[in-house]
Amino acid sequence: MTLKTQLRYHAKPLTASGLAALIGLALWATLAPPAVPVGVALSAIPFYRLPFGPDAAGNDRPFWPSRLESASGDFSDPARLPSSADCASCHRQEFHEWAASLHAIADRDLVYEATVDANEKLVRNPEQTRFCEGCHAPNEMLAGRVNRFTSVPPADALTEGVACITCHTATHADPVAGNGAITLAYGRAEAERDGPQGAALLADPRAHLAAFGAADTTALMKSADVCGTCHTEIYDHSMSKAETPQAVQSTFTEWRESWYGRNDVTCQDCHMAADPAAQVMALRQGTPVKPDRYSHRFIGANHVMADTGLGDTLSVLRGGLLPGMDAAATRATLDEQARQTAAFLRTAAGLDLRGVRRGAAGLHLDIAVQNLGAGHNLPTGVNDQKHMWLEVEVTDAAGNTVFRSGGAAERLGVEDPEAVTWIEHFVDPAGRRLTGHLTFSTAEVVWMRKPIPARGEDVVGYDLPLGPGARGPLHLRARLLYRIALPELIFTHLRRDIAIPPFTLAELSVDLPDAAP
Repeated sequence: MTLKTQLRYHAKPLTASGLAALIGLALWATLAPPAVPVGVALSAIPFYRLPFGPDAAGNDRPFWPSRLESASGDFSDPARLPSSADCASCHRQEFHEWAASLHAIADRDLVYEATVDANEKLVRNPEQTRFCEGCHAPNEMLAGRVNRFTSVPPADALTEGVACITCHTATHADPVAGNGAITLAYGRAEAERDGPQGAALLADPRAHLAAFGAADTTALMKSADVCGTCHTEIYDHSMSKAETPQAVQSTFTEWRESWYGRNDVTCQDCHMAADPAAQVMALRQGTPVKPDRYSHRFIGANHVMADTGLGDTLSVLRGGLLPGMDAAATRATLDEQARQTAAFLRTAAGLDLRGVRRGAAGLHLDIAVQNLGAGHNLPTGVNDQKHMWLEVEVTDAAGNTVFRSGGAAERLGVEDPEAVTWIEHFVDPAGRRLTGHLTFSTAEVVWMRKPIPARGEDVVGYDLPLGPGARGPLHLRARLLYRIALPELIFTHLRRDIAIPPFTLAELSVDLPDAAP
């Protein structure tokens, strides 16, 4: 069929469709009710408490100790906030990608919820948990539900953690201050609900673009600043026992000071790439590149919350099904999330044998732990839980183990206490280590071994005493293991013996040269 014939064939239906859309738009413009004022005043939320008082200028701080702010100064009407499932009617692929992410379940994650409950019991002040919820549950925060007396009715949009509207209405971010220092214009989302819907929306998308595609928001979403607001975490006296501010999570500044930050390779360029592993491998060659497409999976380091091998346990840990998702769709998108997460993690690190020296007492080994692909420290984040350690085993010619360090138990996975571990400890005012991520009791954050900066390395030395029975050649096997949650936290807060397997970031297997006694 020629182009001319095709045009004749399709002219009538296209014209009819266009006219129908225009008629629908005209009818909507004529018959639509007047716009309803958006936002809810603080005074309209019964029993909402402000236990932390005003700021230095005398302004109310309704979300303190989170630094989250409402652009309008008002709260949001949960009945008018769109659920991410509403966005799926047009943005189906993005919705399914997001549904597998940690953003989607930031407020549903059972480990997170149990940890918040444990912290709340310490202080008997539910309002103090606003510090946590500002990043994990901004919809609930802006609706006024994080309060001693929950007088605001529930809604689907309030169950979705970091939802579509969170990033797509952001107007300002302060990644240096962190602790959720982001300003959200949820009034735009409320007002958009009064705009055209369906075919009328397609005919006149201006209200939709004004709500979610404003120039200030679009520019912010392209920058690392929007990520840094929550991926910078500082404990001070407002939400902890710290007398001086403690840098608990410094991922943004780690990135900013790295090769990646200096070359404008943003958080989004790796964590939102359609193929994150391939993106990192390309960047490892030293040339800054941008991905062809940005995905909404937000691939990161939490491999557990995508591990479909956990079966029904995974659904429990993730807080059940999201609005708009059924079991089959959830399983399909989580399978892909798991695949991408594992591939992504394997691009981050490497191991290299740097030297073997014989001494009178045995051997000395130097093993380099390399940060090859992470655009920030390795590990990064809140590292009292996210940590890594070295497992090293040396065997003789008969297969006998002559040296071992860092082995993990099968069930709870408690690593060797003498293992070389990159972890930070939360410490209470009496100097005691806190294993349950007890934010509100923390006085100090102490690194046991400093994390490895982007494109840096940490050389670890081992002294191996060799007995007279050892026979060469000797063989070295080393693994760099990563864990997303301490077994003590899982058991203490969830009261469940859930085996959280460590993830192998890198491996090394090599015969030791001239090392036999």
